Amino acid sequence: MDLIGDASKARIAAFIIDNLIACLLAILSVGLIGSPNPYVSGSILGLVYLGYFFCFEALWSRTPGKFLQGLVVLKTDGSRCRVKDHIIRTLARTIEANPILLGGMPAGVAIFASARKQRIGDSLAGTVVVSRRYLDQ
Repeated sequence: MDLIGDASKARIAAFIIDNLIACLLAILSVGLIGSPNPYVSGSILGLVYLGYFFCFEALWSRTPGKFLQGLVVLKTDGSRCRVKDHIIRTLARTIEANPILLGGMPAGVAIFASARKQRIGDSLAGTVVVSRRYLDQ
């Protein structure tokens, strides 16, 4: 089985939901720690933001936003992702889906331009984001 990723409104909605939650958690974490050191605060901000995506995807192959939209992350052959795949996806997110830099524009362009509907992190990790309904057929 060679899967094609989901590029529907569900994926965009999941992206928005997840980024709102991840940003909120990151900002709250920085506030709770209350370090006067901007390097510590910036590091916490980045680690919590990225940790949100990595932890949920590594444990359940989906984030809360993907869950709410009926999406799941799988290998292109339909198998479950390895931890290494989630690390690659998460690290690529720093460039292609960064709310501070260009937002999700690089990821969106990559998804719509690729044949498998993959963002750069998906291409590097050999993964796709697909609808659970597609898998149930």
